[in-house]
Amino acid sequence: MRAAISLLVLLFSMCGAQTRSTQTEVQTESQSTGAAAAAAAEVSTQLDVSAELRELRDMVVELRVLLTVTENEFQNTKAEMKTEVKNLKKENAAQKKELKAVKTRLTASEAEVEQVKKDTAAQHTDLTNIKTEIMNLTKENEAIVTDVEELKMANNATVTEVDDLKVENAAQEAELTALKTRLAATEAEVMNLRKGNAALETRLAASENELKMDSAAHEQELTALKTRLAASETGIDDLKVENAAQEAELTAVKTRLAATETEVDNLGKEIKPAPKVAFSAGLTNSGFLKSGNNKLNLAFSRIITNVGQAYSNTTGFFTAPVRGVYYFRFTVRDNLDSRWMTIGMFKNGQQVMGLYEYDTDGEQSYLSSGLTLQLEVGDEINLRIPADYRLYDSTSNYSTFSGFLLFPL
Repeated sequence: MRAAISLLVLLFSMCGAQTRSTQTEVQTESQSTGAAAAAAAEVSTQLDVSAELRELRDMVVELRVLLTVTENEFQNTKAEMKTEVKNLKKENAAQKKELKAVKTRLTASEAEVEQVKKDTAAQHTDLTNIKTEIMNLTKENEAIVTDVEELKMANNATVTEVDDLKVENAAQEAELTALKTRLAATEAEVMNLRKGNAALETRLAASENELKMDSAAHEQELTALKTRLAASETGIDDLKVENAAQEAELTAVKTRLAATETEVDNLGKEIKPAPKVAFSAGLTNSGFLKSGNNKLNLAFSRIITNVGQAYSNTTGFFTAPVRGVYYFRFTVRDNLDSRWMTIGMFKNGQQVMGLYEYDTDGEQSYLSSGLTLQLEVGDEINLRIPADYRLYDSTSNYSTFSGFLLFPL
């Protein structure tokens, strides 16, 4: 409006300047041509001014009409802007709620990740301890095997020594038998020579004493050999008992090692990455979607994310690929003008949640909620509206359906 007033002022200024210029020219001409010519020029000038004033009035009328139209367009634009701001506020509120829920889920996911990291670290620590124990058992087993070999070598040496003692004992027995034979021959010779040779008798007596001393020494040595042999046999028996105990202990160690290896294999099998399942989809980009005379299973056909390919945008069904706990969420929109909006979530055909809304202002209305469900492999989740209801969506994704696996069971 200020622009229109400025334009009018400019036009009036131009008209005034032109009038003054015309008057100046008329006065100049009147001075040169006389009074009659001056009168005629004045009349012509007044007629021109009147014509210009009429044109200016017409222009003012046109400007007023243009100003009225501009004001109407401004009011319409202002109303549309208010409506758009209101819609944006509603969408912002819904987005804030969803952002809060996402933050809560993110916090829970981060806590779960930290717990998984702790569990994995503990498992790695246990695995390291088991590997260390296995290495220690292996070293201990090698030491036991070395000790057994040394004992076998010592046993072989002892057996060899016993065999040598047996050979030596046999030689001593043979020598003792020979000495007894010699003694008998000597006694016979002494009996024959005693009468005739006293010196020989003395000499024989000395020889007998010497033989007795040798025989006693041999007997003592033989007794010592027998004692030594008995001790060797006892040591061999002890070695056999100890060897049997070591073999039993080695068998137990092998059994324990096999059990530990089996446990390590089982732990390796248990430490598997969790499956990744998540999806989000928009309803449609065609505006209103109506159910008609029958209930309608909603197929959110515009895939945004589909990790794991568990959601079908053709049927609108999510099929659980693994047994676990899942979280599902949806947001839908309609323009309510004295009508209801409703939606339900179904698990294997059984309703697990329903929402309703009624409004009369003809503005955008939203239904939004989420649910945590424990599912078995093959369980199906979908959304449905009753007969004679509708929803709205476009490329802006006003109506969406999302879900993801929290953790497997």
